[in-house]
Amino acid sequence: MRNRSSLILHFVVFLVAIGTVYGQCSADAGDDLSICDGDGSSSNYTYLDGSGSVVPEGDVNYEWTVLNGEGDDWETTLLISNSESDEMDPRFKYPKELAADTEFFVQLRVYDDSDSCEAFDTISVFIASNMCPRADAGEDQVLSNGCNFIATLDGSDSEDPQGEEITYLWSSIDGYDENFASPTSSSTDFEFPATDSDKIFSFVLTVFDSEQSISDTVSINYLDNDAPVADAGVDVITCDYEFNLSAAQSYDVNWNTLTYNWSSLDGLNLSSTNTKSPLVTSPTDLTESTEYRVVLTVDDGFCSSSDTLIIIIESNLCPVANAGSTKRIPKYQSLSTVLDAAESFDPDGNYLEYNWIAPDGSVAQSSTITVVDQSPSERYTKYEYVLQVMDSENAISVDTVDVIFSYFSAPESPNIYAVASHGQVLVSWDASSEASYDSLSGYSDFEGYKLYRSIDGGLTWGGEDDKLYNFNGDFVGWIPYAQFDFSMEEDYNHCIYDHNGDCEFENTRRTFVNGLDPYRPRFSLGGDTGLEYSYIDSNVIDGVEYTYTVTAYDMGLPKFDISFTEIDSSGLFSADTVWPLSNPSNFIGPEFIDFFGDDGSFLRRDSNPYRGFPFLESKKGDVGDKNFITVVPGYTALDVAFPDEDDIEALFTSQMGNIGTGERSYFIVDRTKIEQDLVKYEIQAVQSPSAVEGMACENPLVYGYSILDSAGVPVATNTYYKENLNFIQADSISKLPGAIDELDYYVVPQYEIITPVDKWSDQFKGIRFKMKNKIPLNVSSVPPVTLDELVWYFEDGSLMDSTSQFFYSFSIYPILSYTNVSSYLRRLNFDYKIEFFPNPEDGSKVSITNASGTGDMYFPFKITNMWTGKEVGLKSNDYGSNNSSPIDYNNGASDFVWTPGEEIFLIKDSLRISGAWLEAYNYNLNLQILIDNDWKNRKAFDPNKDYNQGDTIVYQGSVWYASSLPANYGIAPQSVFMDMEDDGERNNPWRPAYSWVGGEQLIIKPSKLFVDGDSWLSDMSKLGENVGISDTLCLDSIKVVPNPYKASSRFNETRDLRRIRFTNLPTQAQISIFTITGEHVTTFDHNEIYDGNAWWNLRTGNSQNGPEIAPGLYIYAIEFPNEQEYCIDTYDDSGDVQGSLKNDYFTNSKYDNKKLKKKTKFHIGKFAVIR
Repeated sequence: MRNRSSLILHFVVFLVAIGTVYGQCSADAGDDLSICDGDGSSSNYTYLDGSGSVVPEGDVNYEWTVLNGEGDDWETTLLISNSESDEMDPRFKYPKELAADTEFFVQLRVYDDSDSCEAFDTISVFIASNMCPRADAGEDQVLSNGCNFIATLDGSDSEDPQGEEITYLWSSIDGYDENFASPTSSSTDFEFPATDSDKIFSFVLTVFDSEQSISDTVSINYLDNDAPVADAGVDVITCDYEFNLSAAQSYDVNWNTLTYNWSSLDGLNLSSTNTKSPLVTSPTDLTESTEYRVVLTVDDGFCSSSDTLIIIIESNLCPVANAGSTKRIPKYQSLSTVLDAAESFDPDGNYLEYNWIAPDGSVAQSSTITVVDQSPSERYTKYEYVLQVMDSENAISVDTVDVIFSYFSAPESPNIYAVASHGQVLVSWDASSEASYDSLSGYSDFEGYKLYRSIDGGLTWGGEDDKLYNFNGDFVGWIPYAQFDFSMEEDYNHCIYDHNGDCEFENTRRTFVNGLDPYRPRFSLGGDTGLEYSYIDSNVIDGVEYTYTVTAYDMGLPKFDISFTEIDSSGLFSADTVWPLSNPSNFIGPEFIDFFGDDGSFLRRDSNPYRGFPFLESKKGDVGDKNFITVVPGYTALDVAFPDEDDIEALFTSQMGNIGTGERSYFIVDRTKIEQDLVKYEIQAVQSPSAVEGMACENPLVYGYSILDSAGVPVATNTYYKENLNFIQADSISKLPGAIDELDYYVVPQYEIITPVDKWSDQFKGIRFKMKNKIPLNVSSVPPVTLDELVWYFEDGSLMDSTSQFFYSFSIYPILSYTNVSSYLRRLNFDYKIEFFPNPEDGSKVSITNASGTGDMYFPFKITNMWTGKEVGLKSNDYGSNNSSPIDYNNGASDFVWTPGEEIFLIKDSLRISGAWLEAYNYNLNLQILIDNDWKNRKAFDPNKDYNQGDTIVYQGSVWYASSLPANYGIAPQSVFMDMEDDGERNNPWRPAYSWVGGEQLIIKPSKLFVDGDSWLSDMSKLGENVGISDTLCLDSIKVVPNPYKASSRFNETRDLRRIRFTNLPTQAQISIFTITGEHVTTFDHNEIYDGNAWWNLRTGNSQNGPEIAPGLYIYAIEFPNEQEYCIDTYDDSGDVQGSLKNDYFTNSKYDNKKLKKKTKFHIGKFAVIR
């Protein structure tokens, strides 16, 4: 009734607003009625409807009269009570004892408050004396063709309100009437026909009494879903006291999520029976070997299957050996420890004998043994001890334990790489250090990397300003050239025991590591930069030798704290040790800490009351070490080219059908290791049960393998024969990237690299690469929706030109938001199309209830899911453009008109998840439409103004225009679907106006996660491709540096070694030096794959071991392998040759199209030597 009352109020307000249009009363009693659906109760009401009546002024007054009713008994006649006869929508009860079918006539009189006008309307109400039976075909069902071959349809809840006998008839809407077992029974079985896809079967139940009949429908969603296969494993014969069973070989061919249930038919003790691996506890009172039956049932949500396992438990249970967990002993604390087998036991209660077997094979027949460190001078020693326990019946059980004596250790150093080019050095390193574990604590305590640079081959790692001194003025180390550490989030969530990140929250650090080390305050633990694996050093000079080393460091051991709690008012306190969360095993540092200088010399020893420990850093590299490298920057060869690293498609070409829109990155780590192969990269990922089918995004890995051609034929393969594989193995192999399913076997590429998404790969064919999802895979809260692209199309489907795209994108902007985390985890990797219409009735429609009542709300657009091709059901609260309140009328709330900016809910997005279709609610959409504020103010609706056809106004948040009807004085816009004169026409003169013409289409492309099967081709021959000199620089870019040579160069010369450099050479050339008089000085070859630099020591002789040359002017002649056309220079618009200083092809494109070319085999130049 509240909804009806709000409708009345809304309607009365509406009439007041438009009353000046009408001059007489109008009565509307609604449509004629024919009813037989009584149920015999006193609460079975039928409503009348006079809401279409109007009066010119004031409220509408109603008077309802039954013209041919007899008596005042509602059970025998149509009766409207006096209390409701003056309401807009009175009701009457079904006369359950009506003697015969009767047509009643009900009259409505309406009049205004002053009774100055009145109007009448009469409707017919036909009531059958025999009430219709009630049909109930039961609830809709979801069944599977993998196990449900027959469905039971139940209409037993059907009834006749007057107690008459009823009969039944079932029929199939789909034409399968022959498949009913008993179609005239209240309940019947239906045998499904064979299906190979999802299908909906619909049925009609018709129920008859002596005079009437009525029907109800029911549907069965019949899924194409195979039953799961239960596999409880092989039968077991055991003497173990406790052991686990496994359902790991159970599977579902549709990969629906399985649930497990284990049960014992013979009373065997099982725990965790709803898991894949339950625990069995053997009985301890057996006098003979006993057989037990255990049943495993697996269920995929639609079907189930079972398997029975036989377990034979021997009468004598084996003892349980427990050698304890790994022992980690700080060498600064003790050099011995005791191992104790006290936790070992015999389930039968028998006496046990113990043997401890040492690494050297010696045996101690005791429950305890003392282990002594045999190498106390080593930083790390590890011993494995074996415990054997034997019961009185000679049953033996074995366990092992590791004993570790160690100091704290630094992480391993990473492998370093460097690529030198003109004016810069790209230094990179791998992530191998992050797999380091502290040898004492066992913690994954890695924290970051430090990069150091040297210009003297590693003798020093910086200048005077880069040195670090302690408070006593002792030199203790170097400021790193660059430093990278975990971000705050990475620190906080880093797993203490697993560097791969596989741990529960309680096993994470839950702390931040940054700032100065508390023990070594001259050294920084980092600034939460986030880890990086490369650094571009642009502060270099071509030809100068630079040496780099990268070290890895840990977080140190944080101090414990002491918490004091006052016991009473006397001043007594209790003290408790508070251990850092990042030190769950409560390790303590040494009682004293020794500090050393940079050269390793001892400086001092400090007491350590809170028993932490400073960070440890791996050693800086030396010649030959994996974290040490020396390079010389300079030009690459003149005739080779590398693709721009920003043009990722040049090297990682996306394949047709890719879904993920993440980022791809790479950099060259070692030019000498480049293999110019054709490589295919492909994503393999797992399908989540909560994700849309086909959107397998979980645990993504990138597989890389060499191929023969663009068709993807692998260079090398492995073959797996199906007869040797179980289902799980076959399914896993068949889904590997590039796998080919032959008749009897699978052919799988030989993968050369497998690396996780979102992490830099190891060095692969001279590069490192990373495929990075643009949006996070795992979230704890709803992230914002990021859009990759908005694309506009004209009505004919053609792409809009750039000008039109700009206009529409500027004036109409969609903002999407996820509804919750569950919607995000559905992996919504698809685009949406919005089709715009000039009239709202052409778009989507939805029934809503707002502050004005219940009615239809129309949208001037439709939204389609581009993945499924299905239209998305929409809804709105109709809260106005500010989306703030149902009574925010000034901004278009509760007006049944979509107001620009009003939030739209995409509530019915049909998606298939875990084998079933779901009407999902994933997104909210806000279509922001830009309206200039000045224009909006000028066009604001004025109720005191006359408007003409075609005029445009702004009213309650929307733009309106006057249609073909005149916009009479004072008429405000109303819902375009309001029929003001009850003539089937929309009489309000105003129509919504939009920023579109109609027919335009907008494709919204959100960022998408990488999906299983996304792939890229990489033509590695583009790295250092020989493109010819004429296609890169001109020959005049070849230089001698320095020129002139004045006494020395900056190129790491020594007293006995002078050096000048030829730059921008091609890959192959012969260089000859002559005096100005033509005397030959020396000739040497340049033959490098990528390097465009050659060195000369200024000595004579072809072996360059003669005397140094005298000062003077010299000629050099560079001979190329073949005579061909080269660019020898460029010229300006006047034809003047410019010279290479003005026209470097890569830095100045002014004269790129004015190259002077000549067929030649030589390039000649000159240089001077001055002493």
